[in-house]
Amino acid sequence: MKKIGIVGGIGWPSTIEYYRHICELSLAYHANINITGPAPMPEILIESLNLNFAVTNRGTSEPGSWDVWDSYFSNALANLSKGGAELILIAAVTPHARLDEISKGIDVPILSVYEAVGSQCKKQHVESLLVLGTKPTMTSAAFIDGMHNFGVRAFYPQTEQLKADVLEVIERLYQNKTEGASEAIAKLIFSCVPEEELNLNKTGVCLGCTELSVAFHDLKGESSFVLDGISYLNASVAHAELAFEACVTQ
Repeated sequence: MKKIGIVGGIGWPSTIEYYRHICELSLAYHANINITGPAPMPEILIESLNLNFAVTNRGTSEPGSWDVWDSYFSNALANLSKGGAELILIAAVTPHARLDEISKGIDVPILSVYEAVGSQCKKQHVESLLVLGTKPTMTSAAFIDGMHNFGVRAFYPQTEQLKADVLEVIERLYQNKTEGASEAIAKLIFSCVPEEELNLNKTGVCLGCTELSVAFHDLKGESSFVLDGISYLNASVAHAELAFEACVTQ
């Protein structure tokens, strides 16, 4: 198996989930193979970043405002490469909007969260996708462009208040405060998409900040699930599944 590098800590609850998903996938993969001793596990490096530093140094539309942030993530990717990682995933969605900038000079393949979510949309026959995420995610065209490559129309909450409500839930989940979070997310979704449209099963909802999946404790291990009439796509699980598939592909 290939050695996996993870840029984590952004935030730490979702990093734990990535590690757990990959290890559980390895257990399932080797379950029917006659192996002496514990099941093989991929070697995993984790470069855990300071969430406060990462969030406070996010840029704006001003030229050069992303320089510190980009350098921080570029250094993390370089450290994983130096540590022998053969493939890398970033355990967060936001950095993928600036993947071109932060991956310059990195020769190790970096697995795209957009590819993981888009492939899951195709499996589930999702044609439209409401994306909930951080402010940079919900104000960038990157996720919309990434889904367009899979024939999926992605869109964000329409008003600033709805976006602010999403960010409030994410802030709670960064601190692992999960009580009432899934209900708050459902309320947001019904404010963004008519119920009858959700019931057609062609419109899905992407948990496009990896922390959001932590709100669904009993279902956080599923790459897609339906709850209260809403079809969810879990970006972090889909991304971890893509990583493990790449890990065992020689």
